[in-house]
Amino acid sequence: MKRFFESPVFIVFFLIFILVTYGLALWFRLLYLFWWLDMAHHFLGGAWIALAFNWCAKRFGLPFSPNVFLFAAAILGAVALAGVFWEFFEFGLNRYVINIGFLGYEDTLSDLFFDLLGGALAFLVIL
Repeated sequence: MKRFFESPVFIVFFLIFILVTYGLALWFRLLYLFWWLDMAHHFLGGAWIALAFNWCAKRFGLPFSPNVFLFAAAILGAVALAGVFWEFFEFGLNRYVINIGFLGYEDTLSDLFFDLLGGALAFLVIL
């Protein structure tokens, strides 16, 4: 089962699933109807970043594999960095394209928490 989550085919289709469902949620304004949908997308996005980072580390031979704690820190750092960049994207989207309406420090902290939670769970799956 571990190899399934590490396959590039799964990682690509997982990203497509996340992007399509997020796009549909924005298009149909489902984020207003289902309060938990944004949290689910951040959780899945954090898991995707962790799986993609793991694949890159194995594919390109990054030196994190022998030390589990260093590898966990690297994965969670990558997830946190991607989460922060996503929050900047959401801010720009909200300010200049469409009004999402979910901006505030509570939403940002919740989003980053679910990013890290998804990354941590994905790390435990690939461990």
